[in-house]
Amino acid sequence: MSYHWTIVLALGATALTLRVVVPLAAGGRELPAWLRNALTCATPALIAGLVVTLLWPSSGDVSSVRTLTALAGVGAGVALLAAKRSILTAMVGAAVVTALLRLAFG
Repeated sequence: MSYHWTIVLALGATALTLRVVVPLAAGGRELPAWLRNALTCATPALIAGLVVTLLWPSSGDVSSVRTLTALAGVGAGVALLAAKRSILTAMVGAAVVTALLRLAFG
């Protein structure tokens, strides 16, 4: 398994743990407001961590085209979020912009 997939699976497991296991462990009790807020903010933070990890891998073999197209995709995602679109729409928009730019610029 590659380094990238290890990171993706680790972040996915962490997000699942935060969003599902913690409320289940509470056993139907009301979660404190600070914990509910932290769980709500955790997923976007994990996605941001994934983006940074994938943009600048530790191996150092990052091409300028790859980095610039990924940054353009991230910018498109941020613009969609600023326009009050859903996180899913922002992620799909970012992926489409990145893919189209990489197709155009090789």
